[in-house]
Amino acid sequence: MQALGTLVGVFEWHALVTNHFSGRITRTEAGTKTVREVMNGLLPTERGRWERAYKQFERAWHLAWPHVERHECLELPENLRKMMIDRDSSMIWFIADSTNEGICPLALTQWLVERHNELVQVVGQAIGYPARKVSSRLLSRNDCIYYDEGELMRFLRSRCVTYGVGGKLNFDFKQMEQQLRRELTRPEITIELRGFQWLGESFSAGNELKTVINQRDIMPDITDRLKAELASPALANLCLQKVQMSISFILKSGGSLSAEHAGELLLSDYLRSVLSESPDCLPSACARSEIHLWHVDAFVKLLRQLINKDPMDSIDPKYKVDLPKELEEMLLAVRSELPDGIADVLGGFAETRLTETWIGDEYPILDTLDAIREDLSIDNEGFEKIQRNLPKELMMKHWAAVYRALRS
Repeated sequence: MQALGTLVGVFEWHALVTNHFSGRITRTEAGTKTVREVMNGLLPTERGRWERAYKQFERAWHLAWPHVERHECLELPENLRKMMIDRDSSMIWFIADSTNEGICPLALTQWLVERHNELVQVVGQAIGYPARKVSSRLLSRNDCIYYDEGELMRFLRSRCVTYGVGGKLNFDFKQMEQQLRRELTRPEITIELRGFQWLGESFSAGNELKTVINQRDIMPDITDRLKAELASPALANLCLQKVQMSISFILKSGGSLSAEHAGELLLSDYLRSVLSESPDCLPSACARSEIHLWHVDAFVKLLRQLINKDPMDSIDPKYKVDLPKELEEMLLAVRSELPDGIADVLGGFAETRLTETWIGDEYPILDTLDAIREDLSIDNEGFEKIQRNLPKELMMKHWAAVYRALRS
């Protein structure tokens, strides 16, 4: 139960790490950078807050991690369950994520919240009054349980035990129960963790970006110049990392930017003035002089094309079933009737959503597209073309094959 008192610090740690590193660090860098190095690089005004949160996170890990056996449906392998962290551990173990090492801090946090909520629910049932709920973003010390066996025994000896006739011990269990109710009457915690964005990895931000800054296409002549200057996949990838870092910070700043005028700012000026990057951080003179914030979405799409990364490479195999010959012929026959951007839509959704398997492979593709319609960068007329022409026999298992047929 002692570990439950660390929850405020645990969520504080997640918030600090996400705000400081999301969109600014690659998995490789997180694997080589230790907590000690991160702490030493902080400003003195920031270090105290990080130290307090780290100590609570480390304490939670050492107290609770030996008892965590699984994360949702995944049984944790023995090598992960034996992991113990300290200041010389790499940051990869401290960043909550749904894959690889990041599962550990995520599973630890969920386990602590589940144990907290179980106790709270028992008390709620006993007193006949359901507990209120509090978001993990708003969690305070008053919402957590700070009680253990030692405190219970001290209360029992001092308040609940009396000596009867002949030295017989009398226990006042009703008073002890009332004490437990007072100490354990807390709100249930609802976990709200912002997803961590790894630098250089694909993420769906285009539609979110439009809510902050209206986006425009890049002029064809500028596109040709960019292709010439960023012909190397390595250069395009370096440029993409800088752009993704900018997107992450633009989305964080949200309302502080004017949707009407912010788009006029050059991306290179934003990188220099806001993120303190060097004037030549974008490895293209054309990008530095022509790409404004209202071009960012289109620039990301162009860079991904230059890198030539197949968005289907990373998706789960269940979505890579070949099309039957007759179904492929049906699709190719209507390809010219579909909107131009449909292949990009399929590619973007695959990169961000189909690395996991929560959508059934026999679920119709049309139903999936309808469910995410508001997030698609396709107008109503274009979506009606999809509904009218895309074969209804196409299932989620055909996603990769449909993408390649439309891209060819």
